[in-house]
Amino acid sequence: MVSVSWRKNLYAIFVAEFVVLSGFSFASPFMALYIQQLGNFTNQESAFWAGIATGCSGIAMFLSSPLWGIIADRWGRKPMVLRAMFGSAIVIALNGIAPNIYCLVALRFAQGLLSGTIAAASALVGASTPRDKMPFAMGLIALALYGGTTIGPLIGGVIADAVGYQAAFFITGAILFSGGLIVIFFVKEKFVRPVHSQGNSLVNTLKLAKSKEILPLLLVLCTLHLGPSMILPMIPLFIRQLNAEGTIATSAGLAFCFMGIISAVSAAIAGRIGGRISLKKMLVFSCIITGLLYLPPMWAGTVTQLVIFIALTGLLQGGIMTSSQALVGLSASGSQQGVIYGLAQSANAIGAGIGPLLGGSLASGLGLKPIFGVAAGIYIVVGIFIKKILTGNLYRDISLKEEI
Repeated sequence: MVSVSWRKNLYAIFVAEFVVLSGFSFASPFMALYIQQLGNFTNQESAFWAGIATGCSGIAMFLSSPLWGIIADRWGRKPMVLRAMFGSAIVIALNGIAPNIYCLVALRFAQGLLSGTIAAASALVGASTPRDKMPFAMGLIALALYGGTTIGPLIGGVIADAVGYQAAFFITGAILFSGGLIVIFFVKEKFVRPVHSQGNSLVNTLKLAKSKEILPLLLVLCTLHLGPSMILPMIPLFIRQLNAEGTIATSAGLAFCFMGIISAVSAAIAGRIGGRISLKKMLVFSCIITGLLYLPPMWAGTVTQLVIFIALTGLLQGGIMTSSQALVGLSASGSQQGVIYGLAQSANAIGAGIGPLLGGSLASGLGLKPIFGVAAGIYIVVGIFIKKILTGNLYRDISLKEEI
């Protein structure tokens, strides 16, 4: 008989992640605009620096995530969740007093070193969740992600237009801090340090990362994060290009909000059906359809059209995250959940780090619209080749048919 304690932890983590991720996404609608204000940059220059600022955060996360994963498996996963939430709260609040673009880039790098709440929370949940419930659990984590990113950008955009960008950063810090308090008081972890951990050293972590089943999955995760990270920092600039006189941050917030709503619904559905159909097939289908949905924004002629098209790109994002995160959790034993999600976070982060750099470079050279076509191509190509890339027993028509 399965203990219900894993459900209590899961729901507490869901609430904390929902709160924290809504805070993280506060700055999404106006980061490029804040950068423009810091240095009086043109749209092209701002796009370039937005790519640098976002990209360096991803690169820092890529470097630090495996280490945090090893520490999690040695000393516990709850402390890693708290580290990510409280550390990010301090650094993001400091973004609001950055005197120049160079200081902001340095703070974003520090944020990447300290953050990673999704990986930390997923490892904590994955270590205590029965394996047949993993799609449901990761679907709920995905729901927290997309639900938080639904509310956060809208509120953040309204606040930025009403009282300025600095206030939004300070409020973000307070929200992340409150998420950490939820974890302290409501999440319980009975961690027993393994005497002989299979993956609690850098050497063993590298061996796991290079294994014939895990390495292809990490490559797929990295590639899948290129698309969104190329696009999101550029959306406020695209909106300004379409209508320079409007409430740009609020419009960008609406685009992210609607995309988050649709993604949250798809995550909830994917979490429910993920235990009954092949996770690999779900991932392939979600990638190809998402790629096709990235094409219409190229032809948006008004802000309203752009907001609608951006929102629709979230239609299958929930399926992508739920299936990929469930595959990550199922690919390692319970004692290696910190390491495997640390590796997954590194793969995600390097994609999220390269994406803004690539998107910013393309936008400064070719304009804003072509990056949507590039992102679409990435998703479609990954979807087509996943069947050949992900091979082995782990990916062979996985479906967990027990009742969730």
